[in-house]
Amino acid sequence: MSALHQTDDRVAIIVPCFNGEKTLAATLESALAQDSPVEIVVVDDGSRDASLSVARAFEPLVRVISGPNRGVSSARNSGIALTSAPWIIFLDADDWLEPDTLKKRLAIAKSENADVTVCDWIEIEDNGGGELVEGARRSIDWAAIGSRPEVAIAHHAWATTAAILYSRKIVDRIGGFSLDLPVIQDARFLFDAAYHGARFAHSPHVGARYRVLPNSLSRSNAARFWRDVLVNGRQIEELWRVRGSLDGAQIETLAGIYNNAARGLFAAAHPTYFDAVASQRRLGAPLPRHSRLAPMLARLVGLNAARLLLSLATPLAGGPGRAHAPFSFSAKQR
Repeated sequence: MSALHQTDDRVAIIVPCFNGEKTLAATLESALAQDSPVEIVVVDDGSRDASLSVARAFEPLVRVISGPNRGVSSARNSGIALTSAPWIIFLDADDWLEPDTLKKRLAIAKSENADVTVCDWIEIEDNGGGELVEGARRSIDWAAIGSRPEVAIAHHAWATTAAILYSRKIVDRIGGFSLDLPVIQDARFLFDAAYHGARFAHSPHVGARYRVLPNSLSRSNAARFWRDVLVNGRQIEELWRVRGSLDGAQIETLAGIYNNAARGLFAAAHPTYFDAVASQRRLGAPLPRHSRLAPMLARLVGLNAARLLLSLATPLAGGPGRAHAPFSFSAKQR
């Protein structure tokens, strides 16, 4: 174990914020209440509300920077560059940390020499009337992570960023958040940690509250979401192919990603649907029935008409417009 891991407990808490005036104060209070040395940076990403004023009310305990709207990945990358602590948490401006969670995560990270330490979290939902309702306790799929973390994360394993403690050395190895995946960047960052050889550890306590939003990007802009899923799948395939031929688990995982993307893009009548099907075909795996028949119909009558026709043909489609994300998350930055 390195001397850095033994002696330096400082945690950088990076808070990207876009129009978060209603929730930001509670988020920052939860960060400041930690019984561990923290370095908190709020990156206001061109908010059009009073977020910047809310953040500045916490100065000098919190460092605040602002700039034009460039997206959550750019905001997080700015926060990485402005901090120096050997541990990092990316905390969304509407989530919050539970008391003493940093101390608990750090203890596990040090004892297991982990680069990525993940605790459990509680989902919080708005009941529609402004009242917050506590939902289920969630945890990443540790059985899958322990077997093959890259495949597990590419396939389904996910945790909210508030539940993840990264070592700076793995963050530096990754090189920052991807700017070309505006919706699923957090899931990809976790994959990239695994791809770069991160050691994972579980801190078995509830350490974060994750707010599930009804108007998240993944729910409000289906085409954009599924386009990200497709691009992410292609990039992961390219990374895996650099190492050699794909194995069975990798092919199965990629086939699932491309099938989900194809169904989602078909339902959104987006032209990149054909790219998703082409990616499926290139894998050489057997195509599901929908991807064998729907592309021919879509080329013949157009995507919109094909979507309507297949929505009436349930035996063929099996619910053609329904697609399940390979990540169980809800992108909140807009």
